[in-house]
Amino acid sequence: MADSDHNWRLWGERDPYYGVLTSPQFRKDKISANRQIFFDDGQAFVGHWLTEIERHFGGLPRGRALDFGCGVGRLTIPLSDHFESVTGLDISQGMLNEARHNSADRNIEYLLSDDTLSLVDGTFDFVNSIMVLQHIPVARGMAIMSKLLARVRKGGACLIQVSTKRNHGLWDELRYRFRHHLPGGQAMMNLLERRAADTPVMQMNEYSIDAVLALFRAHGFEDMLVCYERHGSNDVAMIISKLR
Repeated sequence: MADSDHNWRLWGERDPYYGVLTSPQFRKDKISANRQIFFDDGQAFVGHWLTEIERHFGGLPRGRALDFGCGVGRLTIPLSDHFESVTGLDISQGMLNEARHNSADRNIEYLLSDDTLSLVDGTFDFVNSIMVLQHIPVARGMAIMSKLLARVRKGGACLIQVSTKRNHGLWDELRYRFRHHLPGGQAMMNLLERRAADTPVMQMNEYSIDAVLALFRAHGFEDMLVCYERHGSNDVAMIISKLR
């Protein structure tokens, strides 16, 4: 399978904003004119989901927040308006460098991520991971999700997003599998599409919602709200819960 970490590091080095939100307006040659749109989107997203969490599960402590797969800070920065301190984690040093630049004078600590969250201390009132786990192979992603859920303290909440289905036609699914699962497939497909062989790509792995919810329950979460959305050709699930 294509190396998701390597691809993400390349996105951070070459086109970090588009790597976070794959819209042409956020390409590196256009982001300067569209930065406000990019960060306004993140601010609206955070405000909406924190409101939903408190509407369904009651008040949320506003001490520490964790943003796993923080990218350039699209969600991490607005989280710092709602929490006393925020930790952003990302596998890409390029993404972290850009996030630090975007977060001057903010109460945010950015750290390099790994599968065990080894650089992170303690627990959090809010744990967030959006548009991240879908790009990680499922077995590995489930193990990371378990580590994230274990970081939610009593009375805290989480917002986790996973992709549940690729709604590809037959040809697109064959291309996807060739690109992501065949050794050398990524480079071969890039060349066939007249792009540089090492152009980064994004996996869209399908998670079992039953397995994900079972993992939540194993970590003591009793009530989960699942909201399904369509992102392009992919079905995704937004899961919010609070640890009683």
